Amino acid sequence: MEQSALKAFTEHLSLGILLEALFVLLVVWVAVRLLKVVLDRLAKKFKKYRMEISRLFPILRLGLWSFAIAFIVFGILNPSENLVLALGASAGIAVGLAAQDLMRNVMAGIMMMFDRPFQVGDMVQVGPHYGEVISLKLNSVRLRTFQDDVVTIPSSEVLKQGVSNSNAGELTEMISIPFTLPGTVDVQEVKRLAWEAAASSPYTYLKKPIIAVVEDRFEHTFLTRVTVKVYVVDVRLERLLATDVTLRVKKELIARGLLTEEMVARTLAVAGS
Repeated sequence: MEQSALKAFTEHLSLGILLEALFVLLVVWVAVRLLKVVLDRLAKKFKKYRMEISRLFPILRLGLWSFAIAFIVFGILNPSENLVLALGASAGIAVGLAAQDLMRNVMAGIMMMFDRPFQVGDMVQVGPHYGEVISLKLNSVRLRTFQDDVVTIPSSEVLKQGVSNSNAGELTEMISIPFTLPGTVDVQEVKRLAWEAAASSPYTYLKKPIIAVVEDRFEHTFLTRVTVKVYVVDVRLERLLATDVTLRVKKELIARGLLTEEMVARTLAVAGS
């Protein structure tokens, strides 16, 4: 039955039908490319809504390609029911044997589409890799790190390990900026300077609280660690905020005599020993 159904289907095919199918694929491919360009421009123009706009692309892309495949199969090729069942069973066995890893990644991608542990634009930590999610496909996830590297991670590998999401769909995120200082510094003064430095930075989101916490450490000598927890206005400015606050704090500590070159050298020697 399968052979006869396949023979009838091949006789049904013509150059015109194949050209129609290729035309539909080309139109959808162009539509996806244009959609990406339009959404990228909208995200740049309306930065406040960049996260919401960016997460639309994976969903719309999946919908367009699903529609294209369904239209080609049932609208243009229009195979018989027997052929669909026969080829579906054969294809299922072949795909299951020849593309187990691919199907595993695709299934993992589908699960992530529903579970949504992160979205395009989120800052995530996946294993040793930390960066912004720039692409969500069924079989893989792409991150852009602060070194401007693009890391591609198979979807199945993402599900195997814990994923840390820094902003969970929001444009802002909290970052921690630590300062390791000699244990003899005036802790209250350092906390005040750190808070003022974070509040003065142009990258700080002032509608959320700024917190400075202190902990004692002992690494061959007594040390004090002051950590500033502050929200950045845009996740892409995370490193700029950390750099700006660090420079402001160090400048004030040196200007007020709370930090000298001798103290810095001693602290670095202890940290490196």
